[in-house]
Amino acid sequence: MVKGHTYAELSDKRVFDALDAARIWDLKRHGWRVHATGGSQHVIGDTTYWWHGEERGGNPAHPFVIVQFTLSGWGCFEQEGTCHRIGAGNGFIALVPSDHIYYLPEASPDWRFIWLDVWHPYAVARLTALSDQIGPRLTVAPESAVMQRMIDILERLAFGRYPDDYVLEEEVLGFSVALERHMMQHRYPTAERDAWLQEIRDLTLARLADPPSVEELARHYRQSRTQFSHLFKRATGLAPAEFVDSVRLSSGAGLLESGTGKLEVIARATGYRSATQFCKAFRKVYALTPGAYRAYYGRHEPA
Repeated sequence: MVKGHTYAELSDKRVFDALDAARIWDLKRHGWRVHATGGSQHVIGDTTYWWHGEERGGNPAHPFVIVQFTLSGWGCFEQEGTCHRIGAGNGFIALVPSDHIYYLPEASPDWRFIWLDVWHPYAVARLTALSDQIGPRLTVAPESAVMQRMIDILERLAFGRYPDDYVLEEEVLGFSVALERHMMQHRYPTAERDAWLQEIRDLTLARLADPPSVEELARHYRQSRTQFSHLFKRATGLAPAEFVDSVRLSSGAGLLESGTGKLEVIARATGYRSATQFCKAFRKVYALTPGAYRAYYGRHEPA
């Protein structure tokens, strides 16, 4: 693969403008699946520039996601009554179609950015879930790995440097996961997040058959339920009850893998009232029944 441009080189107008060809390169004429398109744009003093998420096409049954990174200047992104200022080092995620608007306000002289339209269904689902969890506004440093990933995809699209659509698909999926990791680490610093999770995991495992409620965890930290839940979610991105359940189910999965105990026994050991309740919770998370999970992952002794 030809070595691509870096963020610093986008200050060259010729390099920046060349990336806009990514949105007009006709993947379909190659018989390829369209996993992503994109481009570059510099809006200068044009207050008529605006896009509404329900007026720019898109099929509700097969939506796509816009991921935008701002290089300089600024614009506004509005969703659910909140206006987010998107300047250098920021960006946004927008599902199309959906009720949102982004535009160049009168107070802004210009807005210079790059973007990807992501069409791959799995990537769309991951990016939509990320936006639902952290909100639409992104924080992306100019020299970050995720910025470079977008630049690489745009350049290879613009100059037809993908050997086939499988490589494009791989890079689109990689970009989506990298952006999710980037934002989760930015929003939830690793050291603080890991400390919270380990403490709650230890408290849960210490009494797995009778797991602590959120109220009990809050009392342990000498906080109200509301205060504890807020602090835990702010640090980890998870609800306390959701994490406790994941610890219980992970322990149940371990018991299924390592033994032949009855489901009723495993359910009681992990704090569920019955095998039925355990099976319902397990299948929701693992997409398998406990029996199917054990048959597939169980460590069977050789005959």
